[in-house]
Amino acid sequence: MKTIGSAFTSRHNRLTPIRLVLASAVLVEHAIIVTQGPEPPPPLAINGWSLSYAAVNAFFILSGFLIADSLERRADPYQFVAARALRLWPALLVLSLVAVFVIGPAVTILSVPEYFGSAQTWFFPVNVLAFLDTSQGPAGIFSSHPWSGEFSATLWTLRYEVIAYVAAALIFFSPLPWGRHAHLVLFAVTTAAHILISLFWDDAPALIASAARLSSAFTIGMVIHAWRHRIPILPWPLLLVVPLWLALGEHPGAELFMNLAIAAAMFAVAFAALDRWPTGADLPDWSYGIYIWHYPIMQMVLFFDPNADPLKIGIIAVPVTCLVSAMSWSLVEKPSLAFKTAVGDRLRRIWSANRKGPAGPEN
Repeated sequence: MKTIGSAFTSRHNRLTPIRLVLASAVLVEHAIIVTQGPEPPPPLAINGWSLSYAAVNAFFILSGFLIADSLERRADPYQFVAARALRLWPALLVLSLVAVFVIGPAVTILSVPEYFGSAQTWFFPVNVLAFLDTSQGPAGIFSSHPWSGEFSATLWTLRYEVIAYVAAALIFFSPLPWGRHAHLVLFAVTTAAHILISLFWDDAPALIASAARLSSAFTIGMVIHAWRHRIPILPWPLLLVVPLWLALGEHPGAELFMNLAIAAAMFAVAFAALDRWPTGADLPDWSYGIYIWHYPIMQMVLFFDPNADPLKIGIIAVPVTCLVSAMSWSLVEKPSLAFKTAVGDRLRRIWSANRKGPAGPEN
């Protein structure tokens, strides 16, 4: 029986289309959320588990799988850091500069001197690039919207992505023998922590609660990668975990089975019948651009048409988001990734030079 490991030998798979679908799922729900604000229950939800919530978990499951593979293939901390940094930061730099110098001045309620004189305006790029609090954009923007002041509602997840990258790298490059069974233990610990926090710590800081939730999803991907040569490409686990997820309703333990169902479906789609069904592997990877750009574009649509409903926002925002994402991929993200080997080598030389220290005086 063909396994995930035997199928995952090249880029010939459906992971790129899956990422596009996940980013689009977040976009679809946000077309509603941007108009309704934070108070009503989430739209497009089953037992309280919303579409965008599930899609973010799916991103982290997939990320755990791919990061584990990157660490194993490269086994090089400098190349790993370079690849991750160039995947995230260049597009974020462009987004933050456009936010401050293009979108912000057009939609703020402040005068131009007040806007550019506000510390909030200048701290926004710092918060974005340092993966800090991004719940508010530049000063005075979108002040009359249901989500007042929000620029891009998806940026908050990136800090947890970076935390997961760092934790995975520390584990991989540590001298400890982290084998397949250790990955299972790590998954069990993070999942138990998430369930216990959800049950008994209602006012847990967002940093702790979200880190536990997304670490549980991320470690599922790591486990699947570690056991990939023993996991068949079959969606049969869905028959078991979907009923358990639905039966548990809104209980925090339901999320474990939802994540397992997502993982089973996602990896079956990614690797099944690669020689018979189209893969879309050559599609441009617009998923990151869609993920970070769709919300500010929707906020802009609502700014110019305050009475727009979710359908109208979606009809306008989808093609604009695709255009912006295509430009981000072609002009920023893909060209930046071409430098990852050179940047990794440069980081190695800098580290080596600093370890040696300045040359002492000659005898």
